[in-house]
Amino acid sequence: MRLQGIRAAGFRNLAGWIPMAGQLAVLAGENNIGKSNVIDACRLLFDPEAGPKGRLWITESDFAHDGYGTRSVDQFELEAVLTDLDEQDSARLVTCLAPSLGPQAARMRLRVSLRPNGRIDSEWLGGDSNHPDVEAWAREAVTFTYLHPLRDAASDLRPGRDNRLLALIGALAPDGHADRQTIEGIVGQANDDLFKVATLNTARSRIQGRLAALTGASSLAPKSDLALADPKFDRIVVALRALLGQTSPLELTENGLGYNNLLYMSVLLAALEQDSDASLRLLLVEEPEAHLHPQLQDLLMRYLEQHTADSGHQVLVTTHSPNFASSARVERLTILLRDPRTQQLAARSPASFGMSTRSLNHLRRFLDVTKSSLFFARAVLMVEGTAEQLLIPMIAESLGRPLSQHGVTVVNVGGVAFGPFIDLFAPDRLAVRCALLSDADPPKQDPTEDQDAEEDAEEQDLKDEAEMSATAAALAAREGANLLVRLSTKTLEWDLVAAGNWNLAVDALERVKPRVAKRLRRDCERLGPDEQADALLLSVSNCKGRFAQELADLLGEGRDLTVPDYIRDAIEWVTNAEDDDPPVGTADETDDPDGAVV
Repeated sequence: MRLQGIRAAGFRNLAGWIPMAGQLAVLAGENNIGKSNVIDACRLLFDPEAGPKGRLWITESDFAHDGYGTRSVDQFELEAVLTDLDEQDSARLVTCLAPSLGPQAARMRLRVSLRPNGRIDSEWLGGDSNHPDVEAWAREAVTFTYLHPLRDAASDLRPGRDNRLLALIGALAPDGHADRQTIEGIVGQANDDLFKVATLNTARSRIQGRLAALTGASSLAPKSDLALADPKFDRIVVALRALLGQTSPLELTENGLGYNNLLYMSVLLAALEQDSDASLRLLLVEEPEAHLHPQLQDLLMRYLEQHTADSGHQVLVTTHSPNFASSARVERLTILLRDPRTQQLAARSPASFGMSTRSLNHLRRFLDVTKSSLFFARAVLMVEGTAEQLLIPMIAESLGRPLSQHGVTVVNVGGVAFGPFIDLFAPDRLAVRCALLSDADPPKQDPTEDQDAEEDAEEQDLKDEAEMSATAAALAAREGANLLVRLSTKTLEWDLVAAGNWNLAVDALERVKPRVAKRLRRDCERLGPDEQADALLLSVSNCKGRFAQELADLLGEGRDLTVPDYIRDAIEWVTNAEDDDPPVGTADETDDPDGAVV
């Protein structure tokens, strides 16, 4: 059995269907988008492994509020959709079975109402018919263990009643287990052995003597003693401390937060290996990347993959780290974002986009840390090379539209293989705006071709289309509701010069090829913009990266730039993502089992 997803209405900022993409599901999105709200929805729907102390209690703040903080609803609903039930699961969840979702599916709904007097009422409903008597045995079929964000592992593992080691060791040695007596015997014997040491006996006698003097030799005089520990199993175990170190185990306060958090997760995962009455055990982890460097984040992802495969547990992880997101397979991601049309939260899983296996494989290989940042952006600007990646942010600054302030990510695809990335963007997929900048790269002109200046407009349009490379033409054809495609006339470098930036471009070239720049100044000064652009493009053909760096430096020094129209269009479009012309189109969430619009 697994959790396919949850549906929410009126709970905080959640609305509609939120899919869980498999046994290891990664919820990604920008800060304050609602990832923790999804985790808390699961905590309300399911039973905590830690018992009542691990339960999340419903408060008035859980009801949806408007943008001004005023509560806008008096009722919210949360529904869990469970699939892949076996016979035992179906028997246990008989009041929750949902044939409309398939022969091995169930749904469980929590409805919560707020009365005028402030009292909160809740009821459980099950199945397609909203059966009102969902028994506790069914509700406890799914249990969870929760790892909160910004964990203080040293505090969570310190000696005390809440020490996670108690649950682990207590499960390994339940009541009646021989090891309990052995542990108690060892500590009892240690107490006896300690008082064979004269120093301890003397200290014990002096303490008792002073106590007797203070209270008088009467029946009121209490008895004092010294002991290593109370020789009772629970008292012994809560006094245990977890240690960790590179060469030898050290106190947790002597370690960094990252390794301490790994130790804390190890203790919890070890406890999950013990038998349970639950049909499905969820591990809910918020921001596991906290305090971990990128290599450890990758290792943690690999371990969680193996853990879910070996144990059958389902793991739900939240992250706002491109490092961690890039370590996950793209089909494991559920992206939380604001739909620009409605400003409501939307949850999208690439696994439901209908992408080909080839496209998914391409994304797995090429979604590195930089490219994965597109999942956290409010708009995306895709480019084909390093030169564009360096220059576009500088150009946006010159237009007074800093990309970072608008939540725009520049993604360098590293070529013209835009197809799999384009497949991510649509109103019913990733609904944020995406602008694509690429080179038209027209084929070399045949010098014998007729260049009749009187050619009519229709023939000129056909000629322009023919001059565009096949790849560029295919990209232009993909333009859609929230995808803007803008192509250069030839290349970025050519178009910058043709737009009137000859002196700036030659100054940048002078820092890379001084003699070539000197020759261009001498020979090309009186040429037209197109001829100058041809000469510059030929000169930088083998040093485009260095040329772009020097050009970026000059822009950083305050040099003026005339921005080519195709670049200006793209920058203005992605930085206006919340202002005008919202994307249009359908928003059917294809992986919602009920087919509801999200």
